[in-house]
Amino acid sequence: MNKPTLLLTLSAALLGVFAAPAAAAPQLSTQSIIVNPTPTTLEARVWVDRDRSGNAVPNYRVGDRITLYTSVNENAYVYLFNVNPDGSTDQILPNRLSGSGNNYVRAGQTRAFPATGDRFTFDVAGPRGLNRVLVVASRRQLNLSELSSYTAGQDFATVKPTTTPGFAQALSIVVNPVEKPIPQKDWTSDTASYNVNY
Repeated sequence: MNKPTLLLTLSAALLGVFAAPAAAAPQLSTQSIIVNPTPTTLEARVWVDRDRSGNAVPNYRVGDRITLYTSVNENAYVYLFNVNPDGSTDQILPNRLSGSGNNYVRAGQTRAFPATGDRFTFDVAGPRGLNRVLVVASRRQLNLSELSSYTAGQDFATVKPTTTPGFAQALSIVVNPVEKPIPQKDWTSDTASYNVNY
């Protein structure tokens, strides 16, 4: 069994709320993270085990274990990504180890990743620097096939774009596809950060 070595960081620069017309397209924040400019009642939060507020930037050393938490105020499908200091992106959730339906979170429920009983851990690795964890919550299931894919024998999908702006742009297409677009009011996002030191 593979133990994923993910470098996860949560950024103190939380996404701002943007006022825009209801038909506005997804926007990219200054941190190149996707932001929904349309007001929605759906809320999502993400944080790491060393900062339950999600507002600080805690420090981790290479080799430390890290746990991510997320919650939503309405039933939603949750997608977790880690944006590394070098711009590469890891898809954390969904994955093949957490079981079927592992990214569906009920309203008011707090979910840990990895959860108790999961067959993997998240161990902090290099490079050092600031990382961001992004949660995208959607009332409807998203099709990530254009964004990431599983290769033979892998339990975690690999995100195709190699740069942060590329990832954010590709994700904006996922939440706003040409065919069967998802209503803007049906998704939201949040970020958290952490720092990795050696």
